Amino acid sequence: MKAYCINLDRRPDRMEHMTAQFARQGMTVERIPAVDAQDPAVAAAAALCRVGFTGRVMGPGAYGCFQSHREFWRRLVASGETHGMILEDDLVLSEGLAAYLADGWVPKDADIVKLETYESRIHLDKGEGASAGPRRLHRLRSRHAGTGCYVISAAAAKRLLAQTEGTPNDPIDEYLFSEASPAFGTLRIYQMVPAPVIQGDRWKGAGAGASWTETSITQRLAPGDMPGMKRETRWDRLRRRLREEIRALRRGTRYAVARHG
Repeated sequence: MKAYCINLDRRPDRMEHMTAQFARQGMTVERIPAVDAQDPAVAAAAALCRVGFTGRVMGPGAYGCFQSHREFWRRLVASGETHGMILEDDLVLSEGLAAYLADGWVPKDADIVKLETYESRIHLDKGEGASAGPRRLHRLRSRHAGTGCYVISAAAAKRLLAQTEGTPNDPIDEYLFSEASPAFGTLRIYQMVPAPVIQGDRWKGAGAGASWTETSITQRLAPGDMPGMKRETRWDRLRRRLREEIRALRRGTRYAVARHG
């Protein structure tokens, strides 16, 4: 399958960072110029976004990110390939990622395989999961943010293009990987464990001040859309953990961290 990398024209430093990693892995990757939130036309289109299922309005950065992924879906469908891999430009890649450009490992029923992790607790199907070389694949059963790297089937990409025609109202990672999304229940999504990809701002080995680790979505929400939002306290986290552990028992899932490695 082909691999693609989304990158802003004004961020050649980030593409240099990714190109060096691709070279070490022996990967040939096609660059997709990202839709830039600083383009007045993009900002105007983003202003048409309304409150989505997240309960908030996304900003121009998130809008541009969504449209950049739609461009990847279009290229995949036009290519005639059965699957494609997308990468954003602020990632750390583990050794062996290039092996997943051979699509024989993808489960036949998979719409999407998420190769990235936020290293947060998520719900996965129990059991050993399907084999993917030294890693395993488990059905994703809960929200897991991030669209840094995933493999998608051309059939799923075609469906998603039709579903998202017009103005999207929620960030792409929420649309694909949140239980609250209207798309989540229609997709068969697998999580690779351990995940071979992690975003730079979540990687423990990132050096302080490394510019490529800064998120490319500089304004996830629309201006003024922060009222009522508060930082989660330690007790909030404990209550959430208990609630999710109980939910895992009821659903028969495994509530665990998808590690990077």
